[in-house]
Amino acid sequence: MVDSAGQQPQEGKRMKPGFLPVYAVELLFRDEPKLDASAILHSIHKRIPKTAINTGPFRETEKVENDALRRKETTGDDGFELAAVFYHGDYSVAFTDSEVPAQTRLFQPRPIREELDWDGVLQQSWKWQGGTERLEQYGYAVTLCDWYAAMLPFVRRMELFHAVLASIIETTGCDAVYWQPSGQLLDAGAFLHAYPNEPLYGALNVRVYQMQRKDEVLVDTLGLTSLGIPDIQCRVVDMTPDRVIPMIYGAAYYLYGSGGEVTDGQLLGGAGLRWLCEQQPSVLAPARVVVDLNPGHPYYAGTQTTDPVGYDPNAEVESADDWEEEQDESASGYRLRDEDGTEFRSEREYRLRESQRASEDREPGQ
Repeated sequence: MVDSAGQQPQEGKRMKPGFLPVYAVELLFRDEPKLDASAILHSIHKRIPKTAINTGPFRETEKVENDALRRKETTGDDGFELAAVFYHGDYSVAFTDSEVPAQTRLFQPRPIREELDWDGVLQQSWKWQGGTERLEQYGYAVTLCDWYAAMLPFVRRMELFHAVLASIIETTGCDAVYWQPSGQLLDAGAFLHAYPNEPLYGALNVRVYQMQRKDEVLVDTLGLTSLGIPDIQCRVVDMTPDRVIPMIYGAAYYLYGSGGEVTDGQLLGGAGLRWLCEQQPSVLAPARVVVDLNPGHPYYAGTQTTDPVGYDPNAEVESADDWEEEQDESASGYRLRDEDGTEFRSEREYRLRESQRASEDREPGQ
């Protein structure tokens, strides 16, 4: 089985916990929108020319049993009424005896529950501006989902979904998007600006949690598993999140561009900045298998037992003069940056600086 671009989907990914056969987001509106299916189709044609539409009549509203579409937390109702079905011939999937175009489905507006609690979502919606006050202005939600698109490779699937979502935002005047698979709220205008250059915009959320141990934080991703890509986590101590987050983003896009495959013991990063990978159960909900990243001693606070830089607690601190010249890391995108703006070529260079600072702090009179 291949899709219309001749690409083979990764079959094994679909059976893993957390994968969504139906992928859905909710578009938020202040007032009840009037969905003009013809105008939406015209906008979609600019991005996906080979698209057809069905506007009904459809069967009477049914209860939706798919987890990706069950939105009781938003509207208090799992009854959905279709507004339009779009058939995308450029994203078809060939079965043994037929070829089926991937679909996207748009549902009629539904009122949002007035007592809805967004606190948990807001805490990890780092791109969102306006807080609860802005959310309280929205009265209606419109659900967009894909159909049969799970058979596409995840890069093609997200490309299709982004294109249709952008077309609907442009046509309807949608102001915000609740991206349930990644647990975040996004400004619709920001999405339109970002998605052409960020293929995981919206689908990828990087979360930061303060753990019980002093100075320990856990940084993880949410949303990749729903596409068939392992999410990522990194548990560190005495390392600020701004040093971890760029590595998490880099690892996420590496997995996205390399078929979602990673092996235990694989090193991610540049020549000197090497973080060790190991597949583990996630520390935080939702339960899923993630790629655990280990930056090494003394920062790693997880359960891996191998240090990626071969740390020896009895070894003397190296001098920079003893190192061989290391490859410049700028092309890899993985850089460490100190609070004063100083950049380091590698993890080892950063650790030497930290050791020198600690020695200076211990000197008499300092």
